[in-house]
Amino acid sequence: MARVLIIDDDEDVQAVLGRYLSRDGHDVASALSGHAALECVERGADVALLDLTLPDLDGLEILRRLRATDSRLPVLILSARGEEADRLLGLGLGADDYVVKPFSPREICLRVAALLRRQAPPSEDDRSEYANVFRWNGIELRTEEHRVFAGKDEVSLTPREFDLLLLLLRHPRQLFSRQAILAALWPEGYVSDHVVDVHLASLRRKLGGAIQIDNVRGVGFRLGAGD
Repeated sequence: MARVLIIDDDEDVQAVLGRYLSRDGHDVASALSGHAALECVERGADVALLDLTLPDLDGLEILRRLRATDSRLPVLILSARGEEADRLLGLGLGADDYVVKPFSPREICLRVAALLRRQAPPSEDDRSEYANVFRWNGIELRTEEHRVFAGKDEVSLTPREFDLLLLLLRHPRQLFSRQAILAALWPEGYVSDHVVDVHLASLRRKLGGAIQIDNVRGVGFRLGAGD
């Protein structure tokens, strides 16, 4: 059973989502404000559903604070702001998913399930498919610990960034198109392939000169040698 935190000042949204998520067996916690949400996170959460319009703190500011203290908490933004620029901003700040209101509660449950699957360690049946540690030109990714190192320094990645790096490290010489990356990391569907560029840019920024991610124009992306 996972603990899902719903951060939204609309009590009707809280009630509907809480009912659906509870039916799926989750423990649901609610916060009607940003400060209350941050207190709930301190008490523990496995996934956060975050509205951007709250009475005290802007949702993006909450996201900044969450990522500054707990980069591994999956965050799904729920917002009436549907412009692509808003979506890319939220994803660029570290959200793992973004759904525009109005939405289907069933869809939210499926997206929560997808985020939780990515957080879970591989089962014994799947373990042969995963090495415990991947290394490439000074980068070390430890799957079971969900940790990444550039040299001796640990790098803090969001769950989606971690999954993207793992995908590239598992197939270091393979070219991945945007659509292939979307199919691998967002099987629940997404409206824009620009989300791939946002996460790749974030990886490049966080990993610095440890490795590079090459863009083969018109084809896709793969790991490069780095500096």
